Amino acid sequence: MSNPQPTTDETLQLAIERFWEAFPPVWNTIRSHVRGIASEQFGISVEQYNILRLIRKGRRSVSELAEDRQISRPAISQAVELLVEKQLIARKRGSKDRRFVELELTPAGSEMINRIFAENRAWMKTRLAALSDDETRCIICGMELLEKAFLDPSA
Repeated sequence: MSNPQPTTDETLQLAIERFWEAFPPVWNTIRSHVRGIASEQFGISVEQYNILRLIRKGRRSVSELAEDRQISRPAISQAVELLVEKQLIARKRGSKDRRFVELELTPAGSEMINRIFAENRAWMKTRLAALSDDETRCIICGMELLEKAFLDPSA
């Protein structure tokens, strides 16, 4: 197996330009759609949606949420309080350390996040369905390569 040739500076510059032309508008369109679903259909903000999503992924404390979202603990605490009031998340005292407050989705919170995910994925599917299988495979490959370039510590 031969080693791949290094990328030329010209190709790198083109890739960077295409990234900045494509990624922010695509991401903003997807975020806008999620915002619409979350606020119009479920009465929550995008930040509240993100908190629900992170709790579902295993973040269990205000500190973890603040670190993930890169915002202050008071700001996260305020959003968490609103979600508790809406009965979408619950606080639970730690069994070993009673000072630790664990956050968990309520059944209503789980159902809401599942519905938002399902609606967003269905919308994305309709958008991507306009592409051929080869084009869709190119997107998959591109996403894998972006992860490799930006998230793989050995890259």
